[in-house]
Amino acid sequence: MSSFEFTVNKSFLEGPGHPITIPKGQLAYEELRSLGLDHKHVVVTLPRGERYEAEIYHGTAGYGEYYQLRFTSGSPSLPGYLKLNDRLIVLLEKAAGRSHATLEYRA
Repeated sequence: MSSFEFTVNKSFLEGPGHPITIPKGQLAYEELRSLGLDHKHVVVTLPRGERYEAEIYHGTAGYGEYYQLRFTSGSPSLPGYLKLNDRLIVLLEKAAGRSHATLEYRA
């Protein structure tokens, strides 16, 4: 299992796919790849149990490579309890051949 901290931002709340960039400084991309978590399909579970289908997208920008968690299905909007600047932990794991991302509030 791997994890990283995420502060809810406007692009997550309002953007298409509700992107969460996986910070290279908190989770080395080599670790992501070695755990087999760098592929497409992921089941995302929000803090109150809502489930969404998502993908882990890999791209390259002017500053180098990046990975993003992007929602692909489910409700077009997120639950109202998720607010700008909420502090979350994103747990990434692979179990029974499926990849999962769990978002929980930080203490």
